Amino acid sequence: MTNIVLYDAAGVPSPRRVRMALIEKRVPFRIKWMNLALMDQKQPWYLKLNPTGLVPTLVDGERVLYESNVINEYLEARFPEPPLVPKDAWGQAQMRMWFAFESDWGKPFRDAVYETMAKDRLKGTGLSAEQLRAEIAKRTPNEAYAGIAAQVLTTPRNDALVEEKKKLLFEKIGCMEERLGDGRPWLCGEEFTLADIALAPRLEMFPAIGVNDLYQRFPRVGAFMARAKARPSWDQSAIRPEPGETERPVTP
Repeated sequence: MTNIVLYDAAGVPSPRRVRMALIEKRVPFRIKWMNLALMDQKQPWYLKLNPTGLVPTLVDGERVLYESNVINEYLEARFPEPPLVPKDAWGQAQMRMWFAFESDWGKPFRDAVYETMAKDRLKGTGLSAEQLRAEIAKRTPNEAYAGIAAQVLTTPRNDALVEEKKKLLFEKIGCMEERLGDGRPWLCGEEFTLADIALAPRLEMFPAIGVNDLYQRFPRVGAFMARAKARPSWDQSAIRPEPGETERPVTP
């Protein structure tokens, strides 16, 4: 029995990577939910765990880890079966290059998300800008976070910026489409690896920025995602908090 805790948040791709890896390896864990709209992740106690102030954070006994791909490589070493990392040096290098590829286009994706899903998430709190500032002030003494959240809430959506970021993203996904043209089922070849776990959750989030036809535009990427979604870990990792829920045990 493990004592693994995952600090998580709804609708964020990076914690889902960790959920998928844990489920693939059939490792029980407990989720602790963070409300990103109210800046739970900027609370001083949380920053002591994860100085980046992001999710996910994984606590395994006295060990604390952050950054989803780092966490997943740790889980691979801690729970080696079934393997999710290629055995050879070239395969491992390819896997990490895919990590870097996702991180590269993750930046313009996040820029677009701030104009779309993030605004909707803040509006969904039902709070005014003043109320939002007050709630965030309860969580962090750093006034910058309240200012950022209030600005996102009150500033009109920048559709031109979203369209610009989409063009950059389509260029990047086109590169992935081309790489999949050699017939490989998974990003590193014949075996499902952490590279696939790194890419799939963010690819599935394109509707959040108004792109509902990504898999029609890029059919090989669509076929890749169909294979990823056929794995039990995909549906089992699609976890969102119930109203008022703060924690949830998960037993794969």
